[in-house]
Amino acid sequence: MKEIILKYKIIIIITVLISSIFIYSNKTYSLYEIIRNTTIDNAKIYKSKTYYLNTIKKNTKVNKDVKIKTFYVKKNENISLLLKRINLTTPLPVLKKNKNNCFYNIKINDEIIIKYSNQIVKTITKKIKDGECTYNSSSNLIDINKIKLSENHEQLIFFNKIESSFYASAVKSGLNPNEIMSLADIFGWDLDFTQDIRVGDSFGVVLDRKYLNNKLNGSLIKYAVFKNRKKTFEAYFFKGKYYTKKGNALRKQFLKAPIDFYRISSHFNRKRLHPIFKTVRPHLGTDYAAPTGTPIYSTGDGKIIYKGTKGGYGKTIIIKHGNIYSTLYAHMSKYKKGMRVGKKVKQKEVIGYVGSTGYSTGPHVHYEFRVRGKHKNSRKIKFKKGKKLNNKNLVSMKAVHSKNESIYSWVKEAYK
Repeated sequence: MKEIILKYKIIIIITVLISSIFIYSNKTYSLYEIIRNTTIDNAKIYKSKTYYLNTIKKNTKVNKDVKIKTFYVKKNENISLLLKRINLTTPLPVLKKNKNNCFYNIKINDEIIIKYSNQIVKTITKKIKDGECTYNSSSNLIDINKIKLSENHEQLIFFNKIESSFYASAVKSGLNPNEIMSLADIFGWDLDFTQDIRVGDSFGVVLDRKYLNNKLNGSLIKYAVFKNRKKTFEAYFFKGKYYTKKGNALRKQFLKAPIDFYRISSHFNRKRLHPIFKTVRPHLGTDYAAPTGTPIYSTGDGKIIYKGTKGGYGKTIIIKHGNIYSTLYAHMSKYKKGMRVGKKVKQKEVIGYVGSTGYSTGPHVHYEFRVRGKHKNSRKIKFKKGKKLNNKNLVSMKAVHSKNESIYSWVKEAYK
């Protein structure tokens, strides 16, 4: 009886085993194959494990002593100071002053990676613009490995009709924020992009986008047109500047406003009711409201003759532009670093940031324009036109743009 039960048990076990194979495999196996494969697999597993333990692992040296330290350079730090912090001696090639030694003059925020073992430097690596610079102790040399950059250009056309705001319409056309600001800068001497723009105005741009390793690296507007009410403004790029078709420079003596994208909160008025003192006082400038921290530009080339807190003006800068003109910028939250009396500044150079210091009801820049010391309404002054190209350069400019003239005409007439 026991023998019969044992036989049945064996038969059941074998049946279950075969059924499992059928369920989990597309191939049918005989009992002989199952036993044989299991034996082979077990042998392989054992052999592989033994081989790994006795051969690979035994012969692989894992150097647990190698350490890596990353530094981001701070003010007044040099490579010797960084190495000293982890008790390492500075290798001689790193100390020598030569054009190939990128470690001699490290700058703030440079990333320095140091590998060392048993308090001996193995490698020192610094990221550079087009690759990395590495000191290797095995060769005792500094190597510069530059990454080859692939450069591509594409010429694109963007145009649109203004439906709500210039910025929204420019974004909708496909221009990126930097390109939009460039377009506003080009026509900034003729157009006030906050006050002058109207629904129904239109613009068009022909530009060149530069790509490095398929990443956008910059844009250059070659031609731009802006139709404002019944006036048409055109800009042709030539030798770093923009000109009209007749060769007149678009850049004028002064910008129309000291900040970008603002609203006028108070106009020039000799009989204004003061918002704080509630008395009639002359307001001898224009107030441009903008968020705190908005950059303030010098409206023309000149020299700073005053920087400091000036009574109700708060933090103020005054710039003299030659012997005739001067401009004042008040209520700043702070000055741009480096601004000082006697410093020469360029047109559109940032000199400070919008704030509400002094007698002020909110963040804005109070801008005054003086002619021979007398206050004038800057928004009503007609400034001198920019310099005109001589005949030789005018011919050269037209030659540069001649191949694209048909494209420019099409863009110009996109919205009649």
